[in-house]
Amino acid sequence: MMKKIVGILLCLILFGFGNLPAIAQQSSVVPFPKYQRIISLAPSGTEILFALGLGDQVVGVTRYCRFPPEAQQKTIIGTFLDTNFELVYRLNPDLVVLLNTEMGPKLKLEQMGFNVLMLETNKVSDVIEAITRIGSYCDRKAQATEITDRIKERIQDIQSKTKSSSRPRVLVTFARTLGEGNINNVYVAGTKSFFHDIITIAGGQNAYNGLEAIASPVVSAEGVLQMNPDVIIEVLSDLKETNLNPAEVIKDWDTLPELKAYQNKQIYIFTDDYLGISGPRITQTLDRIARSIHPEIKWDP
Repeated sequence: MMKKIVGILLCLILFGFGNLPAIAQQSSVVPFPKYQRIISLAPSGTEILFALGLGDQVVGVTRYCRFPPEAQQKTIIGTFLDTNFELVYRLNPDLVVLLNTEMGPKLKLEQMGFNVLMLETNKVSDVIEAITRIGSYCDRKAQATEITDRIKERIQDIQSKTKSSSRPRVLVTFARTLGEGNINNVYVAGTKSFFHDIITIAGGQNAYNGLEAIASPVVSAEGVLQMNPDVIIEVLSDLKETNLNPAEVIKDWDTLPELKAYQNKQIYIFTDDYLGISGPRITQTLDRIARSIHPEIKWDP
């Protein structure tokens, strides 16, 4: 039970679900272009650092920082839930990058005297800002501009292609009971989630429109039926760690044949790891979601 709870908590953080007061977005670091020993406590931060050409300066990452593959060759310092602060101290970083949801580690690191740079990645615009901020702090402004321009260009392309199309109601899920022949305890993307923004940009509308204060609501089969989405996208990046395959997982939806998404044959199981990381690979996420929402559009290969 505890393992399941921890797994769900990790999903909430990695998928950008959660709301925190503005103070959580503050950083204790002053821009300085010569950081040589950087620790990242977030997969999105790690991907940004490597994309900006700062991989050689990274000395520590979490066990969930799996891309690029070179990241796993760095010293693993645990996760935001079980950070090995003794190991962090030995690594002696001159900069620690983490998300604004990680207030506990932030306070501890500052007490230890380390520079902390906090990032917010709850929306696509936040990701662009996070790339820009790291580029500014670490003397990689040109590289950051190149990456963010590419993201903005892809957003404009998708919005241009979908502007004349209908906006299907899309339900994004990221955790539920799997492979048991039913649908229950479904964690879905709320209106304050990263995927709410992704759905909107990709030419859809979030099927969940409940309380804004709930960023990652849990719904029952009856709740899914009430929403009756046109498209269902299940983001299950950890599926490979189970004994199930996508065909077995999607079969659970046979118990809800009344759903429009079921009748439309628009229930998708995505297991790619980049879908859950709000970093530079966000263009791939946007492209994948847009193509799933609007298969009628002629997309570039």
